Amino acid sequence: MAKHYQADAQAVSTTGSRAVVWEAGSRDQCVEDGFSSQQHSRSRRDTNPNSIMRRVASSPGCHPLDQQGVSGGSVLSEFWNLALLTTLYAMQGVPLGLTMGAMPFLLQAKASYTAIGVFSLAAYPYSFKLAWSPVVDSCYSTRAGRRKSWVVPIQLLSAALLLLSADWADAQLQAARVGTVTALFFLLVLLAATQDIAVDGWALTLLSRRHVGWASTCQTLGMNAGYFTSFTVFLAFNDPSFCNRFLRPAGAALPVGVLSLSAYLTFWGWAYAVITLAVALFKREQTLRQADGKGSRNDKPPEEVSLHEAYAQLWGVVRLTSVRRLAALLLTCRLAMLPAEAAGALKLLEKGVSKEALAGLVLLQFPCELASALLAGRWASGGSPFKPWMRGYWFRLACAAASTTLVLHFPEGAQQLHTHPREFAALAALGLASSFTSTLMFTAMGSFYNRVSDPNMGGAYLTLLNTIANMGVTVPKFAIFATMDLLSVRACIGARHEVATGACPASRQAARAPGNVCVAAGGQCRLVADGDYA
Repeated sequence: MAKHYQADAQAVSTTGSRAVVWEAGSRDQCVEDGFSSQQHSRSRRDTNPNSIMRRVASSPGCHPLDQQGVSGGSVLSEFWNLALLTTLYAMQGVPLGLTMGAMPFLLQAKASYTAIGVFSLAAYPYSFKLAWSPVVDSCYSTRAGRRKSWVVPIQLLSAALLLLSADWADAQLQAARVGTVTALFFLLVLLAATQDIAVDGWALTLLSRRHVGWASTCQTLGMNAGYFTSFTVFLAFNDPSFCNRFLRPAGAALPVGVLSLSAYLTFWGWAYAVITLAVALFKREQTLRQADGKGSRNDKPPEEVSLHEAYAQLWGVVRLTSVRRLAALLLTCRLAMLPAEAAGALKLLEKGVSKEALAGLVLLQFPCELASALLAGRWASGGSPFKPWMRGYWFRLACAAASTTLVLHFPEGAQQLHTHPREFAALAALGLASSFTSTLMFTAMGSFYNRVSDPNMGGAYLTLLNTIANMGVTVPKFAIFATMDLLSVRACIGARHEVATGACPASRQAARAPGNVCVAAGGQCRLVADGDYA
């Protein structure tokens, strides 16, 4: 998602779903390093991504200005618009937090790592939204508004899906029917990704031009609030042990948490419906000129390219050597971190670490993660994006290595925070550090995209770069989880008689199945080689 910048004597490009605000006269300086969609021959220069990032970030024509804008004025004058934008981004974070955070956690005890990898396919729409972003930009009702034409129906459809599928989804989860659960969350993420395209574009007219730079802060705060609510807060209140210990009176223990998946989906279904109806009835969408206090309601939108031309432009950008090299970097740079970040908590559960302890830990981290995300976002959105990104990258690599080591040596069966304070404190510290560096890299890269994107294409160029970056996170997950199962080795221990070699499959669920030869012989399939550390 794009970060927006302001400058003296601004020139604004609004061709796509996101705004790019440039200093007058700096346009060529910002796109000359091999990223121009119209001058492909320039891409034959030095196209090393790190070199490009250094040169463009230091370009004198591409410096972000103070977020207060060119003419000053208090950002508090747009408090309600900022609150609405933050709320819309938070609504995107809710299904993403469930899909990429809570659900793999809940499936860990019920499904194999390969099945969890299958569920990761549900996040794919967010990584491939570029395929339909020109449609969202080009097809709309002028009466309803360019962005509300998509935001309102998409969110109402999301509300209906949440309400109608709440009980069914909970039943499918309990039965570990990964395929059907994946299909449901695929649809939810598809709707959230489409809403994201429209909301990014609405930020241009929802905020005045001098305050449009605050859109990145709204996005950082809103997305993290929605994501962590669906991940950390939901997991804590869904865990029976945590609720029995901290939320229920003594002697009133129950085998379930206070918040089921069904209740959580129902709550957000009604919240989506109420917020969306309020937006539809009480919020009027403005044009770009109206947002700046210029022009009237009858102003016509700027001339737009056809769908065919938009897709042709995107294909031209993909063919640029600089973009292909940058894509290679974005698709591979996080491969070393993903195993630790995707499987760390799942491996702790496999070692018998108490869900209650982990739920309490993540709940304590929640406010700290929001604050760290906001600080990281504000730091990375100013000055050169190269240094924050590189510092975040190396520190995140170090966090991943430290996290893997900590999980490997974490005491098995740890039940309480106070019985293993140092280990849990180290786990919390690494979690916060990883969250901070992740947001730092994300925001810095968004800043870099703004500096290299060709203003002739507007938001479509930015959407392309963000799509490639998202693919580098979501696409490898299935292979990572499947490889973990493939490389794991289990041996039969305690069987009443000798069983054949290979009686214990690598998959945890298959090894526990009643029909397993080792289990039938009274033994247990114990892990002797963990594929996560292979």
